Amino acid sequence: MNTSWLVETHGDPLGVIQLLIKDAWERFELDTMMLSMNGSTKPRLINDPEQLYKVNPFKPLMTKNAAKYLPQVLEDIPDSRVGVVLRPCEMRALVEKTKREALPMDRVLTICFDCLGTYPLEDYQWRAERKGSPERLAWESLHFARQGGIAAYRYRSACQACRTPIGQGADVNIGVIGLPVRQKILVNTRDSETANTLGREESISEEDQSLIDQRDYIIARLLQRGSNTRQRLAENLESILPRDLDALLHLFERCGECRECFDNCPLCAADYPARDELGLYAREDVMQWMISCAGCGMCEQACPNHLPLVTIFSQIRQQLIESIDPASQIH
Repeated sequence: MNTSWLVETHGDPLGVIQLLIKDAWERFELDTMMLSMNGSTKPRLINDPEQLYKVNPFKPLMTKNAAKYLPQVLEDIPDSRVGVVLRPCEMRALVEKTKREALPMDRVLTICFDCLGTYPLEDYQWRAERKGSPERLAWESLHFARQGGIAAYRYRSACQACRTPIGQGADVNIGVIGLPVRQKILVNTRDSETANTLGREESISEEDQSLIDQRDYIIARLLQRGSNTRQRLAENLESILPRDLDALLHLFERCGECRECFDNCPLCAADYPARDELGLYAREDVMQWMISCAGCGMCEQACPNHLPLVTIFSQIRQQLIESIDPASQIH
């Protein structure tokens, strides 16, 4: 059963979060942790919890999906306990990977954070320079967490159309959206045993519940905004988008030998869509890929033809899921 509680931040939410991660490292006796470091464009391993002061999970930049790298890390260090810090779309990708690969998740501690959105790389670099440092840009994102983040139109299309930016499904989930982060943040664990290991001592008070209710309200607004964005993008691009899975297969075939979308997808690393001698992709493989899509947008980010893959995949995924279960409505 999930267990939740609020943690006081005393005006320093990032510092408290860094301490929470360090505390989890020590209490769960981890050997290493995979996460994004300030200044790094892809996840890396750290072996010393004292390095966690460099970590900012709210840095508004994502150039790689960390879930893609975890299987290799677990293979390279087979006797180690590994922590991994993930965004919600990375957590969704990892869940899908565990369905395809026999990963030793019993020696992995997953930590997932609410995501406040990410910029395209060039835009991130420009904004960080204007702010004076990447740290200031990251703090700007966290500063507006109570309102659900700053203007979403600035972000990558995958973030604008995100199905849910809420940290969930991990062993430890940390929430900031809709909360006064300079006062309190939310910690949610997979079960009471995990909460006890973390040393939880407080329960949800009446005052805390009002903050959680406010958070739920902001989350509902964000989910509706994402749904509206996906619908608007699909309508605006209706004349050029593949209308169904078969049209998408033809699109891939016209791309020839370019497979950047596959190569950068965290799921294709485990289950690459097969292609026959005529260059045709297996329909079943691509269908499964679409259904499993985590919505991280790494495919679109890597596409040399700048195709709106996030919108394309979102629409086709919706069609496929509804064809399997007509009662399903995924927005």
